[in-house]
Amino acid sequence: MKLTCKIFAIAFALIFVLSSCGTNETETVPEYGEIPAEAVNLNGAVVNWGWSSSGGITFGFMDGTSLADIAAERKKDVENAYNCTLNVIYADSDTNNAAVQTAALSGKSVYDISTNGSFAYCVNVRAGYFAGLSALIDVTDTDKWGTPNMLHHMIWKNDVYGVVPYAWPELLYTTFGYPIAVNETLINKYGHSDPREFVETEMWTWDKFEEVLHEYTVKESDRTVYGMATHAPYFSVMMFLSNGTAMSDVVDGSVCCGVFTERGYVALERAHSIYLETCRDCFHPSDAWGGVGVDLFVNGEIVLLTLPTSELFGDSSSLLYRTDNVGILPYPFGPDAEPGIYASDYSNLDCATVIPISANDLSVSALILDAVYEPFDEYKTKDDIITYMAEQVFFDERDAHIFANMLENTQYGYFREGGRGVIENACSSDTPVKQLIETNESRYGEIIEEYMVHHYEGIFAVYGSSGN
Repeated sequence: MKLTCKIFAIAFALIFVLSSCGTNETETVPEYGEIPAEAVNLNGAVVNWGWSSSGGITFGFMDGTSLADIAAERKKDVENAYNCTLNVIYADSDTNNAAVQTAALSGKSVYDISTNGSFAYCVNVRAGYFAGLSALIDVTDTDKWGTPNMLHHMIWKNDVYGVVPYAWPELLYTTFGYPIAVNETLINKYGHSDPREFVETEMWTWDKFEEVLHEYTVKESDRTVYGMATHAPYFSVMMFLSNGTAMSDVVDGSVCCGVFTERGYVALERAHSIYLETCRDCFHPSDAWGGVGVDLFVNGEIVLLTLPTSELFGDSSSLLYRTDNVGILPYPFGPDAEPGIYASDYSNLDCATVIPISANDLSVSALILDAVYEPFDEYKTKDDIITYMAEQVFFDERDAHIFANMLENTQYGYFREGGRGVIENACSSDTPVKQLIETNESRYGEIIEEYMVHHYEGIFAVYGSSGN
């Protein structure tokens, strides 16, 4: 069952040495990097910024909100400071992505900067359609651009090719999964224990989780209120991560996948047991994928809901806009996890920002990107942003801290590459977990060799460590 990482160790070490020696030799150093910012004059140049959106937003924020107003003011400030015009071109994701690809192949500039979901962009990273950013901006400023684990799939071989507005509230927060939403109205109605108290006292374990699932499932004469609704893949992924497991990691110079570790196996076995055996009757029979679970929650049919954060807030149909009192939980801790570290999974960053290789002037693009994505004066620090989330988004300060912790410890799940196959199937079939792992050993070897190794090459080249 165990897939050894040693067969990749020598190859990875050699590649790491070669990529480190040759990192960024051909990159363009920003022309404006030697000039004080206040002295730069772009002489009325138009900088085209493609942004994936259906409209009704300003730099990702819903129009009419305070953050949209702040972003609009930032746009004006940058235009005035550098004597330029920022032409933000909003288009749907497919149109944006097609424009980037066409421009790269033709050499004709369309966008000087572009923002889209990283699910599409990570393929373009590997195709060489974007400029390496480490010679253009200080990507090691992780408080501004995102951490290596967060940018994992936008890093390839020797550089970072995409960043996120990490210092801006909300834009990044809609992109990871999967917290547990707590229906506090039902908690109060039935006199249940509030599970947030178990988190505070570090009693939020797999065993306690089983207890509350049974406690929260209430059968009445005309209906059943279920302890939880979830999508089986969401549940499996979060149980996998809750035991201190990493989808990918570098251990003793080898790139490894957590599916083939003992703690990963233990986590998937317990997920299988809880979902299909010991607590089977505590889960709502509907597959609570996306908005389905939100409807069940709002209708008072469930107490706990596993959901992607894109369904938590961001537009009027999201959960926090439709109900009065919601709590936020991490998944319970497994026996091998470190209490206080709340892992999460992501497959897409909604606002991944790149500089296409077809941009008119890479140094100008970098200058504008750096200036626009400066932290807002109103939200200079992480604590400022947590305070904003506690006051403006959530119902309890504890929820904001849990949310921020999950974000900080997020991991790329290799969803596009098939890396979540075994994990997602752990609770979707009666096939024993051990058999699932053994059957997929060869495929995971290919994923490690074809993808994981090359991502870590770039992480080591830019950050000097694995970033975990």
